[in-house]
Amino acid sequence: MENNYLTKKELIDGMNQSMSRLNLDYVNREDLHRVYTPYVPTAKQVWQSAFRQFAPYESMSRMFFGEDYVDEENYDPFNDPQIKEAGFEGSMWRFMNSGSSSETAQRIERMKIDFEDQAILGHTDMWFPQLITSLATPAIMAPLAPLRYLRASMPTKRFKGGFYTSAGTIAPEEYIMAQQLENRTLKDSAMVITTAGLIGGSLSTVLGRYSSRQYFNEGPVLWAESIDPTKKKKVTKKSNYWREKTDDVILDVQTTFKDLGAATTPERRRQSMYKTMDKDALKETGFGIEKMPWNPVTRLLQSPNALVRNTVAKMVDMGGMIQKKVADNLPMDQSLETTFRTTYIPSLVDTMRKTDEAYLDYRGLIAQGGDIKRSFEMIKLKVKDAFKNRNGLGETEFRTRVAKAVRNNGDTVNDEATAFVNRAATEVKKHLDMIKKNAEEVRLFEKQAGKRIKSLEKKIASTTNATAKARLINQLENAKAYLARLRENGVNVNTAQGYFPRVWRLDKIMDNQEGFLNVVSSWASRHFRMNTLDARKFAEDMMDEVTKSKPFYDIDGKANIDWITNASSTKARSFEIPDNLVDDFLENDIEAVLRHHTKTMGMDIELTRTFGDIDMKSFIKSIEDDYTRLIEKATNLETRRSLKKALENDIRDIKGLRDRLRGTYGAAHDPHKASSRFVRAMKSFNVLVGMGGAVVSSIPDVARSVMVEGLKATNEKGLAHFFKNSRATIKKMTKKELNQSGIAADATLGLRSAQFSDIGDMFGSRFTWERKLNQSVGVFFIANGLNWWNQIMKEFAGTTTMLRMSDNLMKDWGSLSARDKERFLSNGIDQQMHSRMQLQIRQHGERVDGEWMPNTDAWTDATARQNFRNALNQTVERTIITPGAGDRALWTSTEWGSLMTQFKGYGQGAMVRLLTAGLQEKDAAFWQGLVMLVGIAAVVNEIKKAQYGIDDSQDTLNDVLIDAVDRSGALGWFTDINNSIEKISDYKLGMRPFLGSDTEKPLPFSAKASALVGPAGGNLANLGSIGADIATLSADSKTLESARFVSPGGNLFWADPVLDGIFKSDVN
Repeated sequence: MENNYLTKKELIDGMNQSMSRLNLDYVNREDLHRVYTPYVPTAKQVWQSAFRQFAPYESMSRMFFGEDYVDEENYDPFNDPQIKEAGFEGSMWRFMNSGSSSETAQRIERMKIDFEDQAILGHTDMWFPQLITSLATPAIMAPLAPLRYLRASMPTKRFKGGFYTSAGTIAPEEYIMAQQLENRTLKDSAMVITTAGLIGGSLSTVLGRYSSRQYFNEGPVLWAESIDPTKKKKVTKKSNYWREKTDDVILDVQTTFKDLGAATTPERRRQSMYKTMDKDALKETGFGIEKMPWNPVTRLLQSPNALVRNTVAKMVDMGGMIQKKVADNLPMDQSLETTFRTTYIPSLVDTMRKTDEAYLDYRGLIAQGGDIKRSFEMIKLKVKDAFKNRNGLGETEFRTRVAKAVRNNGDTVNDEATAFVNRAATEVKKHLDMIKKNAEEVRLFEKQAGKRIKSLEKKIASTTNATAKARLINQLENAKAYLARLRENGVNVNTAQGYFPRVWRLDKIMDNQEGFLNVVSSWASRHFRMNTLDARKFAEDMMDEVTKSKPFYDIDGKANIDWITNASSTKARSFEIPDNLVDDFLENDIEAVLRHHTKTMGMDIELTRTFGDIDMKSFIKSIEDDYTRLIEKATNLETRRSLKKALENDIRDIKGLRDRLRGTYGAAHDPHKASSRFVRAMKSFNVLVGMGGAVVSSIPDVARSVMVEGLKATNEKGLAHFFKNSRATIKKMTKKELNQSGIAADATLGLRSAQFSDIGDMFGSRFTWERKLNQSVGVFFIANGLNWWNQIMKEFAGTTTMLRMSDNLMKDWGSLSARDKERFLSNGIDQQMHSRMQLQIRQHGERVDGEWMPNTDAWTDATARQNFRNALNQTVERTIITPGAGDRALWTSTEWGSLMTQFKGYGQGAMVRLLTAGLQEKDAAFWQGLVMLVGIAAVVNEIKKAQYGIDDSQDTLNDVLIDAVDRSGALGWFTDINNSIEKISDYKLGMRPFLGSDTEKPLPFSAKASALVGPAGGNLANLGSIGADIATLSADSKTLESARFVSPGGNLFWADPVLDGIFKSDVN
């Protein structure tokens, strides 16, 4: 059959002949094909063209970096043959002011580039690159309009303000682009400017009212105003009610309470608080995410109650989010959460470090280097002991001896280990004494003993059973006697020679119930002079209470058996059997006890110090009373209902934060039931099979210092010190300061890893197999390198932040930039505190190679020292994202909620500490770090693809970019939700298909189960599938590959070659 179709060459030759006859021979064959022939351009070409045509940087480059040409005498651009040869005779006006042939040649080249860009953009369906590059302009950082327009009550005024501001912002940029882009006319620019003005005006009209005082009721100030008609005052166009109230000074809440003095009545204080409550709201991000009520912090900061708003920053670390008060040069509060970290964590880390050093000395090793090297030596010993018979004590036996030595005021065994055991026990006592001293300062034990007495008196009054009443009376007498001893002698124990928290080992009791009953009944017979039957009944009752009790002070539940000095530790020992008799049934792992005791006791102390009591009962009562006043003054039913609902929500969230801080939120009512044990075990299993590559996934952390501190500070205060002669001195001094601020404790305690894995506290009272599984998680975080990685990242971030802080502290407050002042104020340091810290550094600090070392340990101003360490700690926790008590949604801390959202802690923390805080700042550091973060995430994706053998040959640039944003965590939990939607829908729904990515593919059931109910769902589905294959004798190479994903350590990156040899089907 004859082929009637023209070839491409014949088509182009024919078109050129026709153009020649029409005197239009202005393009050669190659240019015609490249510019005018319809074809599908590559994604790279589209992105490059869009960037040149829609972002202002190409135009600015041409304006500021283009060549300067010398005008040629008598040069006439209209007679220049270059223009005709290039085919631009129809655009002669573009060359009318050209002064030389060289300048004309440059313009011709630029026109060719611009026309080619337009052709490429005209032949693609990809709109996403054009949208993104249009937004890649400094103008996007400008506000919609000045606040006086945004807060205008008239929509027309808001529209005008937004129109002129947006148009005025974009106009200079468009003028430059019209001058430099050869295919951009002034008419095009005028249309763009007008469109920008219309968009800005429309957004200002709609969104402006959300920033107005009227909408927020001066924050919810006008809740009070609206329900009290006597406080209303007519507001004119030229004035504002609050400005007209000359008899009331508007002050910050802290200033109100500290400075107004005795003459200020409670009512006046309350009014002042309501007038300034909007200052406690979060600074706008420009996208409204600070108002999304997804976690307790963002909800409470939008409360209609001033007292509630003022409380949030006092309770929890805000994660870098900025309150509006900072704009008025008012400092934010430093939270009790941060104070706990800087007060108790350094002492705990130091205690565990010295305990390890004592053990290494006992084994004949010297603990050289830092925490990472020491932990490495400990792991080496464990491995060595596992394969070789050792002489002497292993690590577990050594720590058990230390615990018993603390209880008995010295080691009861006399051998070659005794001196080392006593040395470690001495350090443990120092830590426990520090906690006890702080508890006595706030009268923690007395308050809880008093509560117990009141509770028993109420029970006695309502009890009619004579036997039960007699027992309650006996408990009351013991409690009163304990309180009397407490007031006279302070905290002591009468069950052991030394003060040491008592935590029962449930597994040991259940494994030897008869032994426990015999010991207790024998003691009861002697101590209470009971007969055999009564003593046995007493022992059975005690065993029942012990096995059902919770090892923390249960605020909302029944009082437990040890309600003063147990490991929470405010439960007095009414069960006063000596520790040495029940030693075999107690937790003797010194680290497990100290970790839990420090966490619960430390938080209980700081809650009491801040709010007067652990349960915050009096504070919550004051909130309820204030709401009652608001409700009583409400003028309509709808407002009353709204306030009642707000009260319920606020109390729920405050109690939620309180319990989150204490580590008890979502704790099972019966931690020993099968479902609770399953959840704990499943979470540990998920870590072992799913977090082998956690270090590789964490590589984007490298960009976070740049994102928070900026490229310049990261280089000068961080990287540069690696190449200085003084690096050893600086490292030693900064390391000491970081340790004292509770930073970089991960090599010892693994705090960040624990947050990401969401394992929780085992409390010591668990079954043996649960304990083994939980302990294996701690070892795994060393095997996968995550603890060491976190330590390194926090040390680097801490060094950068500390040196930047010290440098700025030594400058005059007035000379600081607005951003530097904002950093200080958002971390609780105002001008006065800045001056106090500067004085302390001058008196006690040291200058090393141009850098100020603060040496806070020598400061005489204790408040300044605490504030400096708190500011440093919370900045580092924000930089190397470590979710705090207020970051996560409350439901994700319930038993089943934590299982479903396991490994999602980073996304929620990033939502607060990266996205919200970063968009509030919107400084150069944020954008620099964001670009770096996404870039590094793209590299990590390539590493992951290589690790798992993923074929990405079909991926487009869109796919690569979306995957990089996803991996970076820059969008917080938005990407977690998107990933679930995409996987469940086989990529038919979600961000990728919406942005034109053609990646639709069916996923196995296990992947969908993981997306829907968390990693536990995916792992159980995989186990079920493997079991079914084996049961039906249909196991094959795919079954073997699936087995890798449910094998502990199956995705350890450094073990890939070995694991590939075991599990890959192409190998087997």
